[in-house]
Amino acid sequence: MSSLTPCPQCSAGIVRDGRYAVWCPSCEWNLGADSPGRRSLGAVLADRLTAGQHARVLRRGAALQGGGLSRTAAMLLAALIHLVTAGCVVAAVTVVVAVPNIVGVLAAVLLLGTAWLMRPRLGRLPAGRHLLGRDRAPRLFGLLDRIGAEVGAPPVDVVLVLPEHNAAYGRIGLRGRRTLFLGAPLWAVLGPQEKVALLAHELSHSSNGDVRQGRLTGTAIGALEEVHEVVRAVARGGRDSAEATAQSFVAMLSLALAAAMWLAGLTLRMLGFLLLAVSMRAARQGEYVADERAARTASSEAAASMLDRLVTARVELGELSWLAASFGTSVWARLPEKHGQVPEHELERRRRLEARTQRHVFHSHPPIHLRVEFVRSLGHAAPVVELGEEEAAAVEAELAPRLAAIATALGEERREVSYA
Repeated sequence: MSSLTPCPQCSAGIVRDGRYAVWCPSCEWNLGADSPGRRSLGAVLADRLTAGQHARVLRRGAALQGGGLSRTAAMLLAALIHLVTAGCVVAAVTVVVAVPNIVGVLAAVLLLGTAWLMRPRLGRLPAGRHLLGRDRAPRLFGLLDRIGAEVGAPPVDVVLVLPEHNAAYGRIGLRGRRTLFLGAPLWAVLGPQEKVALLAHELSHSSNGDVRQGRLTGTAIGALEEVHEVVRAVARGGRDSAEATAQSFVAMLSLALAAAMWLAGLTLRMLGFLLLAVSMRAARQGEYVADERAARTASSEAAASMLDRLVTARVELGELSWLAASFGTSVWARLPEKHGQVPEHELERRRRLEARTQRHVFHSHPPIHLRVEFVRSLGHAAPVVELGEEEAAAVEAELAPRLAAIATALGEERREVSYA
């Protein structure tokens, strides 16, 4: 049961419902995240950059294009990072030849270790029951082909069904298999045209100017993330060792190694900062391009509703596992019912909280509410690709074994934790 009560900050009437957080829509009291009155410099800068880009996007509308100078700059920086990796290998060989003693060997090992950390990681598809190929899901892949033809995407090679409330597209492995990652909880709460919008958006990432989807830039970002984690761990270990045994030779050696790693990583961190700065702008532009194609393919309203459910219908993995343990394979049918029972004041809280938490210079996606405004401004009333009842049922039948397997696995994991 819900009741009205005055806000302790502005005295406006607010809804009190024991199932959800109490907050004030008027002054955003108890909304969460950072308080709007105490915003950081980064948040202010992020807001200005986001507002400026959004205004330009609204002006250009359907003529929006991805890429541009930021994409070119990101690719050049990524190439430089990979050259550093190759340079470490060349330097290791040179050092061993020029300094044929233990010092040279240790230096070469350090250089080769750095090159190994920075190696391009192409990913690997898991061998499991959650993969779908064309032979096992012809109707799903037929739908993907129709949507791909509209958005200019090449054919998908494989679909991987996941338990996360998300979806993604990428090229995986040495052969670069085009992979659609389909989150079961998100798929379950979407209507037919919303599903078309989701697929159109994800497939558009193959050609929307999102530089992160390219192997050159994507592997460079991954390499820098690995180096950053290792450098931080070594530097922390060196400081801890020095503090614990300040007079020992081992402590001094650890501290020296930490300092050397910090200096070696400084240049890479600066390159990483620049790469993120230029690639995030292209990434956000790419999201708008993908949204435009989704709206054109499925209709503006379907795209807007799909984007809104990304936020309002989110189910965390812990809650999903509890639901799977309670309802078994029927959990996917219950998720839309569960979302439909959420009151509007809670849905609005989730929307505003998402907008606030995405306030970051390096966030790769524009805030959802701005993306919803953009797709609605396009005015695409009629869909180009329609998912009818018969086709939708056939697609669901092909996905059903994978969805059931995920629900079963989540339920079993939850029960094991409960009985432990």
